[in-house]
Amino acid sequence: MLVATAGHIDHGKTSLIRALTGVETDRLPEERARGISIDLGFAYWRPDDGPIIGFVDVPGHERYVRNMLAGASGIDFALVVVAADDGAMPQTVEHVQILDLLGIERGVVAITKCDRSSRERIAEVRQQVEILLSSTTLAGSPMFEVSAMTSDGMSALAHSPMFEVSATTGDGMPALAAALREANRTEHQRATHERNFRLAIDRVFSVTGSGTVVTGTVRDGALEVGAHLVLSPRNLETRVRGLQSAGQPRTQVRAGERCAINLAGVEVADIHRGDWLLVPSMHAPTTRIEVRLKLLDGRTVDVPSRGLEARDCSAVLKHNTPVHLHLGTADIPARVLVPRQSSIASGTEAIVQLALDHPTCAIVGDRFVLRDHSGRSLIGGGTIIDPLPPTERRKQNHRAETSAALQLIDPAAALAALLALPGYEVNTVDFERRFNLTSAAAQTLYREADAVLLGTPAPLAIPGKRLAEITENIADSLKTFHRDNPDARGMSSRELKASLRTPLSADAFLAVQKHLVEKHVIETSGSVIRLPGHTVSFSAAEDERWHKVQRLVQTRGALPFSPSELAADTKISEPVMKALLYRRRSSGDVWRIDDERFMLRDQVAALAERAATLARELGGKGFTAAQYRDAIGIGRNQTIRILEFFDSIGVTRRDGDCRKVRPDYHLVVGDSARPQLDNAGRTNAP
Repeated sequence: MLVATAGHIDHGKTSLIRALTGVETDRLPEERARGISIDLGFAYWRPDDGPIIGFVDVPGHERYVRNMLAGASGIDFALVVVAADDGAMPQTVEHVQILDLLGIERGVVAITKCDRSSRERIAEVRQQVEILLSSTTLAGSPMFEVSAMTSDGMSALAHSPMFEVSATTGDGMPALAAALREANRTEHQRATHERNFRLAIDRVFSVTGSGTVVTGTVRDGALEVGAHLVLSPRNLETRVRGLQSAGQPRTQVRAGERCAINLAGVEVADIHRGDWLLVPSMHAPTTRIEVRLKLLDGRTVDVPSRGLEARDCSAVLKHNTPVHLHLGTADIPARVLVPRQSSIASGTEAIVQLALDHPTCAIVGDRFVLRDHSGRSLIGGGTIIDPLPPTERRKQNHRAETSAALQLIDPAAALAALLALPGYEVNTVDFERRFNLTSAAAQTLYREADAVLLGTPAPLAIPGKRLAEITENIADSLKTFHRDNPDARGMSSRELKASLRTPLSADAFLAVQKHLVEKHVIETSGSVIRLPGHTVSFSAAEDERWHKVQRLVQTRGALPFSPSELAADTKISEPVMKALLYRRRSSGDVWRIDDERFMLRDQVAALAERAATLARELGGKGFTAAQYRDAIGIGRNQTIRILEFFDSIGVTRRDGDCRKVRPDYHLVVGDSARPQLDNAGRTNAP
C-alpha cells in the first residue's frame, strides 16, 4: 500500500512518518536547514513482517504544491495531517481538495501535536476536519475498528479514521499504526495481467557504478529485469538493468509498488520528472486530451482559529483559458477548450478538451488536477475521457457517441457501446492504447463482445452480426446487378460499396471483400466483383482477337493505346477493334483513359500502386507530374494523360502542382494483395 501525507506546512507530517517508520524523509540539505519539506520524501515500513507500507511525504508549503501533486499521484491511501494548535489551514484545505479531485477514497486523519492542546481545542479541530471532509471522496473512507493500546496501557477500540496523536510523546501512535496495518491488510490489489506496464517518473539521478536511475510508482502492469521500454514522450529506447523496491533488489515489480529502476541507454539529462516509462506499444504522445472537468465551487474557504467560514467568489472558466495541467507527475502548461467557445460556471462539470504546450501520455480514467496560469490557485480537476481525440474535421463522425462510450471508463462497457453505433468501426490499436490493454486482455474483450477483427492496416473491429448483414447485402446487390446487366462481368468495388445499407470504410470494405472471396461468396477480377459462376460469353473468335491484343499491348509497356493503333498493328479492322475494346471495357478488362485511348486493367492497377508507393516515399506530401514521370519511366505527355485520368476516376486528388493518392484508390482500380480477415480468435468467421 502506498500512503501520501497531506496537510499544511509545519503540521508534523515528516515527524509523524519518522515516528511510524524511523526514517527521516527530509533528504535535502536545505530541507534540514530550514526545517521544512521542499521536495518529495519516501519511507517504507513493514509492520509485523506483513506487507510493506510505502509513505510519500509531501511538502506543505504553498510554493511547493506542484511537488505535492506529483507525490499524491498514483497513491492508494491518504494520511491527512492537521495540527491541533493551528487546526485546518489553507494548505490543509487545498490538499484535501486535491485528494478529492484525484478520487482518493481511502484514508485516515491524524490530529497532531495533541500534547500541546486542550481537549476543547482538539474537539474543535475534529469538527473542522469532519466539515472539510464531508463533501469529498474521503467521506466514504471505511471506519476502522481495530484493537489499540492507549498510553495508560488499557485496551481500546478506534471506531473512526481520525486519530489524536503526538509524535513527540507517542500518544495515539499505536492506534494510528494499527489502523494503517488494517488498511494495508485489506488493500485492493491493482490489476497486473490486463494492463501493460506504466510508470510516471518522479525522480532521476545517477548512481556510481550503475548509471541512470529513475523512481516512481508503478501505475499498471508488472515489470521484470531485462525488459525493453520507451521513455515517453521523448521516444528514447531503454532497457531495465536492475530493480529495487523498499530498498531491496527485485526481479519484478507490480502495480501499486514504488520502485527504483536502473536504466541502460539513457542519460540523466535525457529524463525529467513527468516523463513516462512505457512498453513500446503504449508510446502514443498527445498534445490534445478530452476530459470530464469538475470546477471547484468558487467558494474560498477561510479557516480562522475557530470553525470554518466561506465567502462566495463564484467565477466562470472561459474558453482558451491558460492553466497548469497536473497529470501523473507532470506539470504541463495548457489551454482549456470549451465546446462552442462558451464558458463553464464554477461548481459544475463539463466535457472539454485540453490543448497542451508539450506532449504527454495518458489513458482513459486517469485523474488530473488543474491550477491557474500562475500555478498558485486550484481550479478543479477530473478524469481523462479520451487521450487521443480526433482533431481533423473529417474524423469527427460519431464524435458525440464515441465520447459518451469512453465516458463509461470500463473498457468492456466502452467496447460494447462503440460496437453498437451504426456504421462505426473500432480502431483496435487506438482502443487498446486508450485503455492500456495487453493483447491477451483485448482479445478476450473482442471475443466476449462477438467482435470480428478485419485485417486492415490498422485492425478494425465490427460486430459479428454486422458482418453477416454486410455479406447478405453484397450477395443481394450482385444478384440484382447480374439479372439487370447480363452482359456485364460484375460491379466495381466502388459501386458495390455504395450499395451497402450501412456505411463501411474503404479499408474495412476491402478486408470484407477479401474474406468473402476466401469463403467463395464472391469472385473478383481486378476491380470487378461478381457472384461465383457468373460469366460473360465471348465467341472463340473474339477471345482469340483479345489474346492477340493483350500480347501486343504488353510489349508496348505502360502506354495508353488507341483502337486505330491496335488495328494497324494487328491487321484487325478499326470498327471491329473498337467493338472489341468496348465489349472488354464493360467486362472490366480494359479502361478508357480519354476519348480515344485505353489501357489494360492490370496496367492501370500497377500505375495506381506506383503512385501510392511514390506518395508514401515522399512522406504523404504529394508528388509532382515530373516525379511521377521519373517513377514510371514514360514521357511527359503520356504521364499527364494518366494523371488526369486518375484525377477523374478518384485515384488521385490534385492540390496545386502536386497530387495525393486517395486512401480508397483500391476500390477504384482493384488490388489483389490486401490484408487478411481475422475474427478475434474464433475458428470460423460468420
